Amino acid sequence: MRGFITGVLLTVAVILGGTYQYLHLGKFPVGADNPPGTIERWLADMAMEEYIDRNMPKQGNPMQPNAQNLAAGARLYEQNCSYCHGGLLQRVSPMRTKFNPPVPQIINQIPGDPDAHLFWAIKHGIRLSGMSSWAGILSDDQIWQVTAFVKHSANLPPEAQEAWRQAAAPATANSAPPPTAPPAPASQPKP
Repeated sequence: MRGFITGVLLTVAVILGGTYQYLHLGKFPVGADNPPGTIERWLADMAMEEYIDRNMPKQGNPMQPNAQNLAAGARLYEQNCSYCHGGLLQRVSPMRTKFNPPVPQIINQIPGDPDAHLFWAIKHGIRLSGMSSWAGILSDDQIWQVTAFVKHSANLPPEAQEAWRQAAAPATANSAPPPTAPPAPASQPKP
C-alpha cells in the first residue's frame, strides 16, 4: 500500500512540475488570436456559469420593459456595447472574432439566460474574456435597462425602436467633427 501511495504522489508531483515548466518556459499560448483548447474552454465555461448562477441577484428585472426603459436601454447599449456585441447597423460586430473566447453577438442571438444572469455579467464583467465590469460606470438601473433592451430587442415598441435608430445613426455633416491631434510644433533650426 505504501508503494501505491508513493506512486500516486510521485505522479502528481511530475504532472504539477511538468505543468509548471510548460507555463514557465512560455509554451502556453496566451494571445487573443489563439483559440483556447477544449479543456480550457470547458473549465472556464463551467466556472463562469456556476459562479454567475450562484451570485446573480435573486430578483427579476425591476425595470419594466416599457417604451421608456427600452428606449433608455437602447441608447445605453448602442453607446457602450454595440461595438463588440453588435448593434442596429451591424448586427454582427467585426470585433466578434478578435477576442477569445469570441464575443457573444447578443443582438443577433438574444441570450436565453435569466435577466439577473445578464445583469451580473454586465455589472461585474467576465475575467480573462475582455468583458469589462460596468459597475461604477453605469448605475444598477441603467444596467437593468440595458438588460431589458437586450432581452426585448427583437420586438421593440416603435418609440424604443426609434430611440435605437437615432442612437445608431452615423454622425451627420451637421454634427461636430471628431477631435484632431494638435499641430506638431515647428521644428527648431539646428545650431
